[in-house]
Amino acid sequence: MIKFFRKIRQNLLFENKTGKYLKYAIGEIVLVVIGILIALQIDNWNEKRKERNLYRNYLVRLKSDFKNFYRTAEHHSWWEGELRDLAVFQADFLYGQLESLDTLKLAVSIEWTGAINWYSIDLPTSSELSSTGRFTLIENDSLKTVLNNWQGLQVQREDENEEWHAWIYKYRELVRNILTREDKLDIDFMWKNPYPDDSRWKTYKLRTPGRLITKDLSEIPEFPGLLNDIIVARSITLGYLNQEKRMASETIELIESEIDRLNN
Repeated sequence: MIKFFRKIRQNLLFENKTGKYLKYAIGEIVLVVIGILIALQIDNWNEKRKERNLYRNYLVRLKSDFKNFYRTAEHHSWWEGELRDLAVFQADFLYGQLESLDTLKLAVSIEWTGAINWYSIDLPTSSELSSTGRFTLIENDSLKTVLNNWQGLQVQREDENEEWHAWIYKYRELVRNILTREDKLDIDFMWKNPYPDDSRWKTYKLRTPGRLITKDLSEIPEFPGLLNDIIVARSITLGYLNQEKRMASETIELIESEIDRLNN
């Protein structure tokens, strides 16, 4: 093709057709420019297609992350509710608000009120988008805002966990010698079988005398106040978990809508 154009130019010069030669040269330049523009357009289209595929891939991963977090939050909210209820039962005993005392449940409460139901908002894809500078790939402004909000919640969750865990550690120190080692181990390992629904609790016999449990628990100084702090903290955490579950569901819907938009 290059030889063909060169031959045309040579013939025009040989025949001394300068005007036609200039017109031809201009036309050739125009063709070259058009070719370059077309190549750039194709290259730009390919880059946009790659970015769109990368964006779609990130959306799929984000959806998976939020589904995983929802399942995590659902489990921890159930557990937080169980732990709070046990702490409330213990507090009701200390304040004399129980009509009858279930000593085994009180022992379970003593052992499990000090449990740390720790969790974090783990969203690796969102973190990757921020750390790699690819957050700009997100085309939906609403989704950008939501993901930014989640980043703020991650920091908040870490701060709150550190803030009230000190109460748990103090609680553990105060009750650590109330139950016998055998009772502590049995109650710990039977926790996966919710009290009192599992039949094994119905036949369980405490080694620790009930009168010692109630006596030792009642004689801990300033204990009801500490227990109330733990109950309030668990109630707040439970509220956050329920809120985060709702937010996760809404975020998943937003991501699915964006995936559908790209596919159509």
